[in-house]
Amino acid sequence: MRIAALACGIALAATAPAFADNATDVGLFAAVVGGTHVGFANPEPTSGVVPGAALEFTERVDRVRLHLEGIPTVAATGSGAGPFGSSSASLSLLNSTLMVDLDPHHIVRAGAGYQVIDLTNKNGSNGDRNDVRIASPIYAVAADVPLRRHRFVETQVLLEPNLCGNLLVFRYTGVAAPIEPERGAEVDYSAAYGWNAPRITYLVGVRGLSYHTKNPQSGALVDRNTGAGITFEARFHVNTR
Repeated sequence: MRIAALACGIALAATAPAFADNATDVGLFAAVVGGTHVGFANPEPTSGVVPGAALEFTERVDRVRLHLEGIPTVAATGSGAGPFGSSSASLSLLNSTLMVDLDPHHIVRAGAGYQVIDLTNKNGSNGDRNDVRIASPIYAVAADVPLRRHRFVETQVLLEPNLCGNLLVFRYTGVAAPIEPERGAEVDYSAAYGWNAPRITYLVGVRGLSYHTKNPQSGALVDRNTGAGITFEARFHVNTR
């Protein structure tokens, strides 16, 4: 979390000298996502279609912007069932990025940040449950391509190249198994069509995710999550100077 704290500090410091070009947005992000999960001791894919939502906050000062995005827990349940019920998977995450506009028109930007993910998986075949908290630095690039009549296209790619965590496995008896280290990478990509109203910006688009981790000691797959969905965003402009 040190990178996120540094990002907050830089953004707050940047507001001190002047407020000539300052904007604050608070947003709501909603999505309907379909995906597949394969996990430790759970080789049968768990697939599903689930709704999800996130809260967003963006503070822009001149060419610097801090963006926070938090997704509460969303879950998917497999179609098949075993002696211990259906397999299931749940996920929540927090993304924090500090980005700098690379041109005076605020079209292209790039930056870095930090991500924290919480994952829980239940295996309906043997009753095992595993939990893990994954953290990784984020490297981001995005663009807002202007169109006519206050319309635009927004694209973004987030790369998390160093996912790190420790998998905690609990048997159906409640006894914990030895901790499994977990390492991997993730790509998060999106594209959306947006339009500006007087105090709100709306976006409709698509977003995809590819997440893979392995045990660095054995090379065995720990988690593989892939998915994509339709997204809708409303960004409320609470402060513009």
